[in-house]
Amino acid sequence: MFPLASSSCDHPTSHAIEIGLPPDIVEATLPYLSTSDIKSLSMTNKYFYKLLDFKASDTLWHELFRKSFGSLHSNVEPLESKTNSHYMSCCELILRTRFPDESWGRLYQLRALDAKLYTWGSLKHARLGFTAASNLSVSPGAINNAGMRLQFGINSPVPVPWDAGSHAPTLEDESIACVSAGGFSFQILTKSGKLYYTGSTYSGGHRGPGPVEGAHDYNLFQQMITHTEQSLTIFNGRTPRHGGLVPINTTSRMPLERPHEDIYARFEDLEESLDQRLGGNKHIRRLFTNDVLKRDTGNPNTLSVDTKTMDNVRIQSISSGRSHILALSTDGDIYSWDGPEVERGVKLVFDGLPHKFSNPILKIGSGWNYNCVSIYNIGLVVWSSRCALQENDTEAKANYKVIHGTHEICGDEKVVDFACCANMCVFFITAKGDQLWLYSNEEVHKVGLPFPDKLVKLVGCYTMLAIFTTSACYTVNVVDGRVEETSLVKLELENEDDMFVSLATGDYHTVALTSRGKIYTWGLESELCGCLGLGSRDQMVNERRVGRIENLRSTRVIKPSLVNVDNRDYVCLAVAAGGWQTGALILE
Repeated sequence: MFPLASSSCDHPTSHAIEIGLPPDIVEATLPYLSTSDIKSLSMTNKYFYKLLDFKASDTLWHELFRKSFGSLHSNVEPLESKTNSHYMSCCELILRTRFPDESWGRLYQLRALDAKLYTWGSLKHARLGFTAASNLSVSPGAINNAGMRLQFGINSPVPVPWDAGSHAPTLEDESIACVSAGGFSFQILTKSGKLYYTGSTYSGGHRGPGPVEGAHDYNLFQQMITHTEQSLTIFNGRTPRHGGLVPINTTSRMPLERPHEDIYARFEDLEESLDQRLGGNKHIRRLFTNDVLKRDTGNPNTLSVDTKTMDNVRIQSISSGRSHILALSTDGDIYSWDGPEVERGVKLVFDGLPHKFSNPILKIGSGWNYNCVSIYNIGLVVWSSRCALQENDTEAKANYKVIHGTHEICGDEKVVDFACCANMCVFFITAKGDQLWLYSNEEVHKVGLPFPDKLVKLVGCYTMLAIFTTSACYTVNVVDGRVEETSLVKLELENEDDMFVSLATGDYHTVALTSRGKIYTWGLESELCGCLGLGSRDQMVNERRVGRIENLRSTRVIKPSLVNVDNRDYVCLAVAAGGWQTGALILE
């Protein structure tokens, strides 16, 4: 259709363009164009410039908002279909509710420039993106320490230092687009497609859905180091190490020694180039894919970092399991960080399935110990392991299964959302929205739960499923691949003008977000970790009277309770929870 646009230059008026490409047709194409494509189209001629005016077009800014912050490719939001084409993401709904008179251009600016990351919970491994000592925003009252010098966790939302620096996000393109939480870390995706994680470990030393047990990826970096060591002359049965001395020939029985060249210097330089952290915050580190390490074509024993690839692989969607991370790039490739030995994301392929160009990945999701993706015209694809990388491999094969009957691409039977719980237990709903389906033990079953309204969204975690309908939110427990129907609970708020629109869970606690941007938490706060964000134990039990003491260091909150942020009327746009920690994107 675009040749019509360029041909208009030969005509005195733009009527031919307006007839061939009326505004509603152009607007319908916007979801399929990148931001740069839209900008280029707007400069083609006067007609497109007026229609796609970056200063005045509310339709354009709404579409740009959805592209940057809609999260339609992850398990945060459902997929679009004809039956929910006007569906708003949680972030869109909250901003439109709280700022009904603002333009989408202004709402885009608020989301891009004013949304800041707040975290609270366990301090182990600096998983919050800071330590109590490194973050000046942490007040003494926000630290749970039970009167002892040992610090357990942060009990109230605290802003994460996101300082400017050589590798830090400083511009609109580097604003935070999405936050996900695993068992031991947060994963932070920027608008420009860079992926970061908090703390010292994303896996906690546990295996994820990586190489099958007993297998290990070929480590090019380690092999180069080993080859370099073995290529040196060995004296006295030892290879010289960093900082050591090399013996030289002498007529004396006692050999003289002299300093040798540091054979590890170039490897240290490579490691340093891959160790990119936020300026001023050493507890937030950037993740790279395995593509960045290259062997030099002229010398196969020389390793280098492909700096061009570092920024060329842009991530558009992320999802986190207990000890692994799944990411979808803008090129439609899947990358997996899936075990303690995996420092750089491994590109995955589904051997035997059609190519990504004809059958792209539409949506990704991570379960407790496995992954699931929705592939166009194929359906839901699950896997809990992959083949190990061999020498010269650039990608690894996932050991996958396709869930039968999930391949429809349109109509009432199209799968619009799925959610992952533990042990290959996948729930999904179709565009019709009248039935909840469960894939468990390699079979698909109907779940006999009564819902008065249409099902529109699912959120899963380790042992709980959240079901959103057009008017309410429900939770139900999932144990050993089956639903405990008697545990079904409808979540309700005292404020009838508000409702839950998003939910996330950790090991034992839940955080939910309302249409007015308010945060509620409940569940078990173990070992004084502070994951509920409701203040100290004394505040929860004695002042607010929302919690009860479970044991020496654990407190339980039964009812969803409001989280306060700096005692102000805040607006939260997204929540994340994992392990013993919680995070939120809150407008400053």
